[in-house]
Amino acid sequence: MDAYKTRRTLFEKESTFVVENGSLVRSVAGSVAQQIALSDVRKISLTYQPLTMVERWVCSAETRSGRIWVPSASFVAPGQAVDQRQLFRQFVEELNRTIAATCPAASIAFVKGNNWSAYGSLVLLITMILMGLLLVFAAIGSVESGGGIISVGQFGVPAIVMVISSRVVWRIWRKNRRQTYDPLAIPADFASPLS
Repeated sequence: MDAYKTRRTLFEKESTFVVENGSLVRSVAGSVAQQIALSDVRKISLTYQPLTMVERWVCSAETRSGRIWVPSASFVAPGQAVDQRQLFRQFVEELNRTIAATCPAASIAFVKGNNWSAYGSLVLLITMILMGLLLVFAAIGSVESGGGIISVGQFGVPAIVMVISSRVVWRIWRKNRRQTYDPLAIPADFASPLS
């Protein structure tokens, strides 16, 4: 399996992830930073985490004693990240195939999404819809009380913020609803360039 390189956060150096000798290894500057045996893996989680500069997917390999997480975006500077979804997806597909071939499938949970994230996003989405309705009623009330079209303009910026925020929250809810998947057939929308 080819190595996958990424800078997970601004505060870390570039990490290299590779599967070798039955283990998932994360190295930093040529030294092993983390290592877990594939036979100890109990859960593979695929989650969506939007950033302001690029969409990010994360694959976590979890054992009873810890986890290694691998992101699709690589940070290059404050406010800048490189989208590596294509290479990332290839690495995750190969990792899933290797784990499925190494371990009995019944002993590992292959999960896409996160219920906490999905339900939290749904609550935020409902709250934003209610706030949007309040903005509409406030604008109507302003016109009816003789404020005119100029006073309606003061609701424009909050409305734009609501629409943009609602789109982000909608994507989180839609992409992070928890589901199990076949390790040999990762969901098509996972880390897809068109997702």
